[in-house]
Amino acid sequence: MLTRRRFGLLAATSVPAASLGLAAGAAQGQERRNGKLHLRFAIAPVRPTPAITIKEFEPVFKFIADEMGATYELVSPESWSAISVAMTNGHVDVGWLGPWGYVLAYHQSGTEVLATAKYRGKPFYHAIIEGRPGLSIKEFPKDAKGMKLSLSDQGNTSGWLIPYAFFVKNGIDPRDFFELREGATFGSNVSMIQQGLIDLGSNMDRGRYGMIEAGEMDPKKVNVYWTSDQLPNDAICVPKNFDPELKKKLLSILIGLSEEKAQLLMGSGYNGFVPASHKDYAIIEEAGRLTGKLRT
Repeated sequence: MLTRRRFGLLAATSVPAASLGLAAGAAQGQERRNGKLHLRFAIAPVRPTPAITIKEFEPVFKFIADEMGATYELVSPESWSAISVAMTNGHVDVGWLGPWGYVLAYHQSGTEVLATAKYRGKPFYHAIIEGRPGLSIKEFPKDAKGMKLSLSDQGNTSGWLIPYAFFVKNGIDPRDFFELREGATFGSNVSMIQQGLIDLGSNMDRGRYGMIEAGEMDPKKVNVYWTSDQLPNDAICVPKNFDPELKKKLLSILIGLSEEKAQLLMGSGYNGFVPASHKDYAIIEEAGRLTGKLRT
C-alpha cells in the first residue's frame, strides 16, 4: 500500500520504486496484480488536508479504476510540490496535479496532460490574497507594504507561483516588501488570518468557496484583497510513456462524465473534466519564467 509517508519518501528521492515494493512503472509497462491492471493514483491537496481530499475525491478515482477494470491505490501528499516530483520520478500512473506542478513535470520528464478539471462548470479559477478585515488596503499591493504575508509552498500554483509572479511583474521583491513566510497550506493561512496571526495569506477562489461551504472559514473574518487573472484548473496527467490504449480509454472516461454524475463523485463544486493540451497552461509557464523557477 502506498501510504502518504512512503509517497513523501518516493517524491523526495530517486530510489528505484521496485526496491520499495512498487512497480517500476513506465519501462516495464503498467503494473498488474492478480491478472488485473493496477493503477497508482495521486491527487494534489485540493482541500485543507490530505485526509479530507482523499475522502471527497476517492469516489471518482474508484469509478475510473472500475471503468478501466483495474485495482488501484490513492494518495494525497502534504505539499503541492511532492506530487509533481513523484510524477516525474515515475511513481504515479495518473496524477491530479496543480497547474504549476504539471508544467514542472512536463519540462522535467515529459508528463502529459489529458484533461482539466471543471469547477462549477468552468475549467478555470483564480488565485486570491485574503486578509483580516479592516486592513488599510485600497490599492494592492501598494498599500500592503510591511504587512505579514503567508504564501504556500513553491510547488503551489495559486498559493505561491501566481502571486509571486504578480509581485515580480510589478517590480516588487516580496521578501523585502512584506514580512514574508512560505510553506503554509491554504487551511493554515485561513486559520492564521482568523486568529490574527498574519495580515494576509494566499488561497484560491475554489478553496475559499469550499472552506465556506464546509464551515471551515467565516467569510466575515476573511476578506479578499486581490484576485488574479483566469488560470487553467488542475491537470489530470499521465507519464510520458503511459500505455496509449489506456490513455485513450482514460480520457474517454473523464470527458464522458456528465456534470451531474461527476458532482456526485467529486468534492463540492467539482463537476467534470474537459480535454486539455499543454498550450492551455501557457500562462503558468510565463509565471514560472517570471519567478526564475522555469529556465527553458
